[in-house]
Amino acid sequence: MHRFLEQNETMILFAQGLVFFSLGFAVWLQRRRATRLRLTQSLIWLAAFGFVEGLAVWGTVFVPIQEGYIRPGAVDLLIIVRGLLQTVAFLFLLQFGLRLMVRGRHALRVWSLGSTCVWTLLIVGAAVIARSKGWDVGQWERSLEAASRHLLLIPAALVTAYGLLRQGDELADAGLTGIRPAATVMAGAFVVYAFLAGLLVDQTFWAPGPEALDADRFSAFGVQLSLVRAAIGLVLAALAVKLLEIFEFEATQQLEAVERARAVAEERARFGRDLHDGTIQSLYAAGLHLESVAMMSLEANTRSEVRIVVDGLNTTIGGIREYISGLSSDEDNAQMIAADLQDQARKYGKTTGVTVRFHASGMTTAGILPDEVHQHLQQVLREALSNATRHGQAQNIEVELAFSPDELDLIVQDDGIGIAQEPAHAGQGLRNMRERARRLGGRAVIEQGVGGGTRVAIAIPLDFEAQDESET
Repeated sequence: MHRFLEQNETMILFAQGLVFFSLGFAVWLQRRRATRLRLTQSLIWLAAFGFVEGLAVWGTVFVPIQEGYIRPGAVDLLIIVRGLLQTVAFLFLLQFGLRLMVRGRHALRVWSLGSTCVWTLLIVGAAVIARSKGWDVGQWERSLEAASRHLLLIPAALVTAYGLLRQGDELADAGLTGIRPAATVMAGAFVVYAFLAGLLVDQTFWAPGPEALDADRFSAFGVQLSLVRAAIGLVLAALAVKLLEIFEFEATQQLEAVERARAVAEERARFGRDLHDGTIQSLYAAGLHLESVAMMSLEANTRSEVRIVVDGLNTTIGGIREYISGLSSDEDNAQMIAADLQDQARKYGKTTGVTVRFHASGMTTAGILPDEVHQHLQQVLREALSNATRHGQAQNIEVELAFSPDELDLIVQDDGIGIAQEPAHAGQGLRNMRERARRLGGRAVIEQGVGGGTRVAIAIPLDFEAQDESET
């Protein structure tokens, strides 16, 4: 078996690259799907890791084949590209883990910039050492890869594993209890990958030497390291496909919310028709009958009393007509919501002395709004403004309301003391905001704002397809 695996090392490396490339491709296909979960929002970085890692592994097969066909200088260039691709793959995996771990845009930007600086220092440091030691391109590549596996891949895999474990609570809160075990197993797979791909390396940058055979490095187990890495990659790919079920779950939730809104709208329309065609007509007929009775009566008092009753019936009919008009009109249209929230923000700023700036856009392009969205947004804005001044001690608050054919976004950003991380289980007000967003089929995110303060973002999906059908 050992000899067979050694003879087919090229095929094993190709399979390893194919597994990681498939991992990236599977996630990339879902890149345009709307999602509210931090895990699925960050999967694009896992896709980038899979793509680049697959290309880097394929490079170990492709470059030796080209040595007999192209100039040595071109081969050296390919080796440099292969080494850079390998380090970039590890950097992408670290970015994925950071987005699972770090709460707040400012903190995430700092960590991302720091990791990029480490990656840059690795490349520059390896180049400086290679030049001073007189290494060839192959020694430089193996040294750079070994250093990046120690300093980038191990932290990236461990941070990703811990981040996946932390996402378990978010998945459970979203009702994705069936996917939570997949995230846990995936975390364990990344821990194993940190050992197999991070600790076990060819050479270190301080002790370059002749390239060792892959089988020799893992002879204690009798199989090539690339084969085991390919197996781990296959496990990661299968689990990533399982995680993609989150997109379908969220799409189902949004569809159910839209269907509930449609059902309520249809019921209101039916109720209005019944009142108009039944109740109003009956009252109107009764009024006409009383008027005819009054005309036949010769007593003035009787006619006067009947006229009073008829006037009362006419008033009742007018009230019912107004009620029907309210049922048939779109109380939650975008213009009314924007005007009402702007007035609410203006009054709050006037009462508290805090500067509240309001900006609304896209009212004319908004899709069909969910039922009761107006009331929920009012309460969310009231809670966000109150938290900004009471807890955040903010002096300036920016409120942005953005409509589009398929989504409504309400963003409240303040300049207060901010929060260290999103308090997932603290405060009734924050839970209420999340619950209101969930009832509308959307999601609320409370996090540290860029440059400080707190940022509250509410995203609600809209039914733009139904709008197109009604217009047609």
